[in-house]
Amino acid sequence: MHGVRPEWAGKALVVIIITSIFFQCVCAFNHTVGGPTGWDLRSNIQLWSAANTFFVGDNLVFTYTPNHDVVEVNQRGYNTCAISNAIGTYDDGATVIELTDPGIRYFVCGRSGHCQQGLKLEAQVLASSNNGTNTSRGPPPRRSPPPPSRVPPPPSSPLFSPPPDVPVPVPASGVDNIKVDTPGLFQGLVTVIALLVLHSLTFPLL
Repeated sequence: MHGVRPEWAGKALVVIIITSIFFQCVCAFNHTVGGPTGWDLRSNIQLWSAANTFFVGDNLVFTYTPNHDVVEVNQRGYNTCAISNAIGTYDDGATVIELTDPGIRYFVCGRSGHCQQGLKLEAQVLASSNNGTNTSRGPPPRRSPPPPSRVPPPPSSPLFSPPPDVPVPVPASGVDNIKVDTPGLFQGLVTVIALLVLHSLTFPLL
């Protein structure tokens, strides 16, 4: 048996390394805040946020016109629409915020009256799952009601089993299907014996 050629061993090693890197990569997901209408008063930011799940490694993409800006604040600033203690302020029209840690992050529009009209975002960031690979993209997990109790199915029966107390029809051909009528056979034997005796009496042996 020949050993593995060095060039084939090298190729196999490269394939293994590439495959492991592929399965361990962290795939970032870009969330366009507000959906098609973006960071704007026309968007229902709260409804959009409830319909999305944010993981560590994802990005929040804010697209907006010069009439708006993006201000990151703490929870108190989010609740009161106060930007005096802002964590960060952005006004470039295409702001990308990387979600680096699990927790809740708060963003508001700092223009007058816009936060009070609903232009603000509360994003709950979840830790990455499955070794860094985010596989679930849906609404944040909520406690669901317990599933309805299931009635156990009736015990299964073999296929093609006849109903109880019903004789199974047997084909009319074959040796095993021959019926033996014991009384009739006995009567036949008696008749044969009687004929033989009568014959011997009628035609005695010379």
